[in-house]
Amino acid sequence: MVREVGVESGRVRTETDLELRHLRTFLAVAERQSFTRAAEDLHVAQQAVSQQIKALERVLGVTLLQRTSRRVELTTEGSVFLSDCRRVVAAAERAARRVQAAARGEAGTLRLAYTLTTVWETLPKLVERLNDRRPDVRIDAREVFGADIPELLSTDRCDLAVAPRAANPRAFHSRALRCEQLCVALSSRDQLAGRKVLRLEAVRDRLFELWPRDMAPGFYDAVVAACRNAGFEPKMDEQAAGNTVWGNIARGRGVALINASIAAQLPARIALIELAEPKPPLTYDAIWYRGELPLIKRSLEVAAQLAKDESWL
Repeated sequence: MVREVGVESGRVRTETDLELRHLRTFLAVAERQSFTRAAEDLHVAQQAVSQQIKALERVLGVTLLQRTSRRVELTTEGSVFLSDCRRVVAAAERAARRVQAAARGEAGTLRLAYTLTTVWETLPKLVERLNDRRPDVRIDAREVFGADIPELLSTDRCDLAVAPRAANPRAFHSRALRCEQLCVALSSRDQLAGRKVLRLEAVRDRLFELWPRDMAPGFYDAVVAACRNAGFEPKMDEQAAGNTVWGNIARGRGVALINASIAAQLPARIALIELAEPKPPLTYDAIWYRGELPLIKRSLEVAAQLAKDESWL
C-alpha cells in the first residue's frame, strides 16, 4: 500500500512498508538475471514480476535493475540492496520456521524442574537426549525440592518436572519415567559394609537418615513404604537435613535407603549395598499441569523413548 506523506521539490513523496513478496521477487530476478526465468521460478506471470520490481523501485526511489539486450543487470544501488535483501528474507524465513516449529513443540524453552535423586544419572541422560532429538529446544533446568513442584507447575514457573512419585492434586498429570532399586547406604566401617546383598530387616534397629517429608514427599514415602513392607517402622533422625545426611552416615550415625544410580558418585567413607528380593523400588514420574502443550508433548515422547532404550521401566 502506497500513501502520500508530503511534497519535496514540487513532487509528491510516497512511503510504504517493504513487502516480503517484493523482496523475494527482486532476489529471484537478481539471481536469475532474467524477468522470464524469475517468473518461472516464482510461478507467476512475467508482467507481475515487472510490476513488483517497479513498485519496489518506486518505494525506494532508486533504480535497482538495468535491462540490457541480453540480460538484466544490477545497478550500483541494486548491488548494495541485494546483500541486505538476502539477510532480511533469510531472517523472515528463519522466523517462520521457528514459530512453526514452536507450534509443533519442536522449538522454544522447556523449563524443567528436577529433584536431587535424579541428578546422578536420570536427569543428565534425559537432558542429553532432549538436546539431541530437539536441538531447537532450550532446556532451562533447575533443582528443587519435591514439595515445591505442585506450586511451581500451577503458577507456570516450570513446564515439566521429574521427581519421585508422590500424590499430586487432581489437575496434575504424570507419567512414569523410570523405576530403579533402592540400596542401603552405610558407613564403610560398618560391620555390614562387606556384604554384597543385605536384607532390609538387618538394619531395622538403625537410625534412618532421611530428609523430612515436607521437603521430599515422594522419596520419603518410598523409603517408609519399603521399611513397612519389610515389617518394621523406620526410626527417623529428626536432625537429618541437606548434606548432613552424608556426614552422619559416614560417621556411622545411621543408615539410609538411596537410589542405586548414585553408586558412581558415592561420597567418601560410604558403602552402598544391594538389597535382597523383593527389592524396594523408587519410581520417577514426569509431571505436568493440566493439558499437554505441544512442547511438553514432544518432550514426553523423547522421555518415553529414552526410558525404552535404557530399559528404565
